[in-house]
Amino acid sequence: MKKEEKQLKLSGLEPLIITPKSNFINVGERTNVAGSRKFLRLIKEEKFDEAIAIARHQVEGGAQIIDINMDDGLIDGKQAMIRFMNLIAAEPDIARVPIMIDSSKWEIIEA
Repeated sequence: MKKEEKQLKLSGLEPLIITPKSNFINVGERTNVAGSRKFLRLIKEEKFDEAIAIARHQVEGGAQIIDINMDDGLIDGKQAMIRFMNLIAAEPDIARVPIMIDSSKWEIIEA
């Protein structure tokens, strides 16, 4: 009997299957207000179209997962996350990859 290979199965509009034999997984981290000053500025200024372009650029550049973080004391992280996620969901070229919600605040994760 063949030993079953362990897999991590993630999905956006398309599946991403990660196995022990998988190579490096490219996580796009530019949609993170803690790690990108440009992204933080766009979210603060409510320039969500430009913020979405950053996510699109990451996917076009090979990101297999998009990391999204809205933890900043100068923005309403919950509302920003809801708005950004709704906009991404409407963009099939971005929504095809899995999304990683990155937050230390439960209310943002649950949004």
